[in-house]
Amino acid sequence: MLQRPIRILAPTRYPWRFNGPRQSRHRIENRNFLPLNWVHPGIEGITAFNPWPLRRFDLIHAFNRIPLGNAPFLIGFESHMPRGFGLETSRYYSLLSRMLASPRCRGIIAISEYAREIFKETHKNSPLRDILCGKLSVRYPNIELPAEPARPEPVGPAPFVVSFVGNHFARKGGCVAVRLAELALQKKLPVQVEIVSSLQVGRGVWTDPLNDHFYDRYRAALKLPNVRWHATLSNVEVHDLFRRSHISLLATFCDTFGYSAIESMIHGTPVVGTRQGALPEFITHRQNGLLLDLDTTPNGEWAHIAHPDRGSRDYEGLVEGEIERMAITAIREIERLIEQPDELYDMRRHARSDAERLFGAKEANEYWDHFYERALTVKEAGEERFRLELR
Repeated sequence: MLQRPIRILAPTRYPWRFNGPRQSRHRIENRNFLPLNWVHPGIEGITAFNPWPLRRFDLIHAFNRIPLGNAPFLIGFESHMPRGFGLETSRYYSLLSRMLASPRCRGIIAISEYAREIFKETHKNSPLRDILCGKLSVRYPNIELPAEPARPEPVGPAPFVVSFVGNHFARKGGCVAVRLAELALQKKLPVQVEIVSSLQVGRGVWTDPLNDHFYDRYRAALKLPNVRWHATLSNVEVHDLFRRSHISLLATFCDTFGYSAIESMIHGTPVVGTRQGALPEFITHRQNGLLLDLDTTPNGEWAHIAHPDRGSRDYEGLVEGEIERMAITAIREIERLIEQPDELYDMRRHARSDAERLFGAKEANEYWDHFYERALTVKEAGEERFRLELR
C-alpha cells in the first residue's frame, strides 16, 4: 500500500458512480468533462476534463472516453473501446487504439463479459491485440446495499405491482409496460403498472422508429386505470418504488448493462429483462428474474440496431411486433407468478442474494483502491512491452 493517498481525477455523471469506488482511501475528485461528440459525433472516443482549479493528479479513472493529456489513466467501458462507431478502419481509430496500448494507459476494465467479448472481437486482427488484451479485465458495477435486509415475501396483496423506470421510453421497454397493462385489463388480472419516464422517443434514440405517430397508442395507454405515470422521481423515490414492487420491467432493445436492474435487485425485486447485453449474465430465468427472448447478434446486441431505415413502415412493423410479443410473454409469466406466490418468494430471495454477491460496494471499494495503487507501479514494464509490440 502506498504511504500517501493517490490523487485521482474522475468524471461526473451517472455511469461512473456504479463503476468506481463508493468510498476510497484515496482522494478522488469528480469533474465535468467535454463530451466532444457534441462538437462532432465522430470524436466521442476522447475527452478533456475541466482544468479548473489547477491541480496535479497522479491518475485519471476515465469511463468510455479516452482522456487527453499526459497523466496516466485507466479506463472502464460498457461495450466498445475505443468508441468510434463506423470509423474502425480509419487512422483516427488507429490512433485511439495506440493511446490505449501506450504505457500511459494502465488498465482497460470491461463492466461485463459482454463488453469484454466485444473488445476481443474488435481487436482480434490488430497488431496491438496482445498488449491491449493484456490490460483487459472485467469488473461488474457496484451499489451500496440497503441497511435493512430485503423482505423476500411478496409486497402485500393485490394489486401486483410492475415498475418501469427509463427516460428512453420505447428503447427501455415502456411500450411493453403499457401494452402489458392493456393485456392485464383484458384478462382481469390485478396488475398495477408504475411508469417513471420523461417519455423520450424518436430521432434522438438509436433504436426508435422516426415517425412520432407510432407512439400515439402507447402514450394513450398511460391513461389506463391500472397505469400510473410519473414524469420524474428522485433516486430515493425510485428506490422506494422498487422496494414496494413485485417485479420491475426492463424489456430493453439496447442496454449494455442496465443499472436500474441492479437497483431493483438489491431490494429483492426480480427483473423482467431481455436476453441482450449483459442482462443474461446476472438474470437467471425463473430463478432471480425473468428473461424475454430477443433476436440478437453473436455479440449479444439486438440484431436490428443498425437498421438502415428507421423511418420505414417495415421498421415500425418490426418494432411493433417485438413489443407485442414481449408483452404477451411477460403477462403470461406474471399470471403464473400471481397463481404461484411461492415461486415469486424464491425469486425475490435469490434477487437480493445475487445482488449482494455480484454488486456489493464494499468489495468493489477494495478492488478499485488496490487497482489504483498497482496502476502507479506498472510504468516501466509497460513502456518496455509497448516498445517490443511496435517493433
